[in-house]
Amino acid sequence: LSRHHQLLAFVSLLETTKPYLVNCLRVPALQALLLFSRSLDTNGDCTRLVADGWLELTLPDAAAALRFLAAALQLRTSWEKLLDQQLDPGGEEPSSRDLSALKRGLLEFLEMEAPHRLRQLTGLEKQTLYVGPQTVPAAPHLPGLFQGTELKPDEVKGGHRVTEFLTYNCLTDTDLYSECLRTFWTCPHCGLHMPFTPLERMCHESSCQPTEGEPPGEEVGGSSKTSALHRLYHCDICQQDFTLTPTEILRHKKQHQ
Repeated sequence: LSRHHQLLAFVSLLETTKPYLVNCLRVPALQALLLFSRSLDTNGDCTRLVADGWLELTLPDAAAALRFLAAALQLRTSWEKLLDQQLDPGGEEPSSRDLSALKRGLLEFLEMEAPHRLRQLTGLEKQTLYVGPQTVPAAPHLPGLFQGTELKPDEVKGGHRVTEFLTYNCLTDTDLYSECLRTFWTCPHCGLHMPFTPLERMCHESSCQPTEGEPPGEEVGGSSKTSALHRLYHCDICQQDFTLTPTEILRHKKQHQ
């Protein structure tokens, strides 16, 4: 387990007699794969993800896995929307507010950390990677899950297709009961505390997002305005507890310098 797995990224490919990667840099593996993979496949509780069919990510903490996945889905949706606006010749230009929100969200996402494993799948593992088509005729309708996206059964991998790149619960898993076991969880937005299955939790957390445009509250009492990136922070100088994003924590620390 490590919090610092990295991948090599490059800006452009220069082809002469030999191909050269130009402007190479190291990027955090977990965030890069969640943001840029063409396909993401998960198991029942999202603690195991496979990117592009050959790189496996394992996060032992299911809560952290859900936070990362929810944040990545939100960022990819916003990013794609802004790109469509930018490339549409007859459409509206992206607003500076939306661009700033995306930049801030990406920075906060890159600062998130969670211990995880990264490895390449073997050829044999690739052959038995997916559960295959299910006998269930239709996916359950879960309003609010993944911003209201309707789940549809994947006819090849199995599980349910959430977006063009994400397929939920299609990976074979040694734990046959992971998707139906309930564990107690407290919603960071509304404070609801009750047992949820992983799918029920993702559904509730997506439908319980704070209203856009509201300023993030710093007091613990304003937990209904927090997002998946917020966390509890205790300031030793102020002797107070706050619910802040990593960027807001750094900004708060600078106030005491």
